[in-house]
Amino acid sequence: CIFEDQLEPARVTIKLDRAKVAETSHDAAREWNVCFHILCAQRAAFIRISLKTKSRTLGRLIIPVSEITTGTPISGLFPLQTERGKTIPKLKLRFSLHFKYPYRNPLKEPKFPALSLTTFPQRSNCNLRLYQDAHTSHDFPSTYKVGRNLWEDVYKAIDEARLLIYITGWSLNPKTVLVRDLKTSIPDAIGVSIGELLKRKAQKGVAVRVMLWNDETSLAVLRNSGVMHTHDEEAYSFFQGTEVVCRLCTRDHAEAPALFAHHQKTITVDAGASSGGRREIVSFVGGLDLCDGRYDDQHHYLFKTLDSIEHVDDFYQSCIADAKLQKGGPREPWHDVHARVTGPAAWDILANFEQRWSKQCDSSLLLDKGSLSNQLPTLDEGTSSRTGDWKVQVFRSIDRASVSFLPENLHAECSIHEAYVQAIRHAERFIYVENQYFMGGCHLWESDTDCGCKNLIPVEIALKIASKIRNKERFGAYIVVPLWPEGHPEGEVVQEILHWSRLTMEMMYKIIGQAIMDAGSEGLHPKDYLNFFCLANRELEGEGENYIPPSSPSPFSDYWNSQKNRRFMIYVHSKLMI
Repeated sequence: CIFEDQLEPARVTIKLDRAKVAETSHDAAREWNVCFHILCAQRAAFIRISLKTKSRTLGRLIIPVSEITTGTPISGLFPLQTERGKTIPKLKLRFSLHFKYPYRNPLKEPKFPALSLTTFPQRSNCNLRLYQDAHTSHDFPSTYKVGRNLWEDVYKAIDEARLLIYITGWSLNPKTVLVRDLKTSIPDAIGVSIGELLKRKAQKGVAVRVMLWNDETSLAVLRNSGVMHTHDEEAYSFFQGTEVVCRLCTRDHAEAPALFAHHQKTITVDAGASSGGRREIVSFVGGLDLCDGRYDDQHHYLFKTLDSIEHVDDFYQSCIADAKLQKGGPREPWHDVHARVTGPAAWDILANFEQRWSKQCDSSLLLDKGSLSNQLPTLDEGTSSRTGDWKVQVFRSIDRASVSFLPENLHAECSIHEAYVQAIRHAERFIYVENQYFMGGCHLWESDTDCGCKNLIPVEIALKIASKIRNKERFGAYIVVPLWPEGHPEGEVVQEILHWSRLTMEMMYKIIGQAIMDAGSEGLHPKDYLNFFCLANRELEGEGENYIPPSSPSPFSDYWNSQKNRRFMIYVHSKLMI
């Protein structure tokens, strides 16, 4: 930015018409050197670039969209204007703007090309094992090579580690027991908590590093577990004075640090190679924290396991007020997905941990990466894999306040969102989604358009369906969400999320309905293309149920009704798209 007035910190905002899509930080020197990759899914006539201080707009530049849709870059030093369109000769802004069509030549593009503006490239010669829930019972009908017992595999990986165990989490309860199946192949693991397992490994010389989100509403001194009940202070106290190094990291945010969280869930260890050769890096990544309420299998029992090894010491129900084991079920069934990764992508998950730890903790406590590479060589991407040939790319949502490295002057990496959008744009016949939340595209809502719910995934799905309708092609989108997000359904936060979810669904059906009308496709309905589902379970009384609670919930309460009707939702926590 070139200027001749008094130095004053300023920022640059970018809008498509009136919808803000990007913003720099405030900088006194007015030299930002940042790159934005802006995904567009809306009608707009103008791009508005503004230079602002905290109190006023210094100048702006309005560029008609028609000037960039040719694909020719706009680059240079441009004088800004007042709101009335008068040029300000002494105030200029240097930038480059390049528009790229998402479907320039789809026939020549690969089915799912790798993302480029990411920290980690797409890796070849990886191996991937997918898991449904923390456990699956022996009668689970596996039609593919899906891992049966996630938490048992996690226990084995940690127990066999010799060099390192690196863990990130939103929550970790050190009392959580991983192995609860009486038919397990590792019976000595039954009853061993994750906290005791980690301490035992650290005592044997393994570098155990645990990095958890610091919920600033939890206060150990006051025995306050915090708004989110993540056990962060409990975990920190449990490992204090041991060989395990546990650090609590805030999610640094200038405006509301207590409301933003670290949500990564990764475990990286060294393990014996599956082929019997040298040891290798193994990483687990997905939706399951090592904490209470997460242990479940495909049956998602509500009452049957309340007195069994599975849940007698792990009753969890966050969606009913005052729920506790002494008053009986239903417990909150938990559905989730996870993955085990080996090969070069497993090293990328390790690198993510190191970058986060180096930013917010003491980097000298990490094992030397060069030494690790010598002891645990990465698999050569130029040769065929020993156990499989998966192409894997590690995505993340993170900014420079939380990580020590981002590529190409990016202020924040949004590769998870970009991967979703790219996958939707390449979808041919269907899209299947499981997610804890489903809301976005607020710029197209009927109301609350400035609420900040800007992710484009719902809009992209609706636009994909609309394009298929125009081309007279069949397409289906299937969205699985919980009946309501965690919390009491009458609570203010839950009600607001439900309100935004409704506005999202309305927006999607409106786009699809308009496409049907424009195509003159009589007899069709938006639900022929888009459907939302919630999962639930119901248990008949007495089916293998032995637990009799000593007390009962208040008559006619939600808790009481759930017991009377013997049914409850299955909480969908997974973040999955096929």
